[in-house]
Amino acid sequence: MGVQLTPGTSLTVIEGKSVLFSVKTGESYGLNAMAAEMLKLCLEGGIDHAAERLAKDYSAPVEEIRGDLDELTRSLVQAKLVQVTAGRGS
Repeated sequence: MGVQLTPGTSLTVIEGKSVLFSVKTGESYGLNAMAAEMLKLCLEGGIDHAAERLAKDYSAPVEEIRGDLDELTRSLVQAKLVQVTAGRGS
């Protein structure tokens, strides 16, 4: 599955921190460094790609990483900042 920012949402770095900003709602959502890396990989190549890459980079079980990615994605979908697509990435 792919992940893309919802229309009107941008991912920006402000003072060294990654922030999702929605021009539709005016709300912002700060991401810690790990969440920002997870999201960027999901945007580039989809959730499966991100899980495999992060599991390799951090020597962690892919199932554990996938669970963390699913949790992050769910939170961002609920906040209407990203949407899940059938393809890979945006």
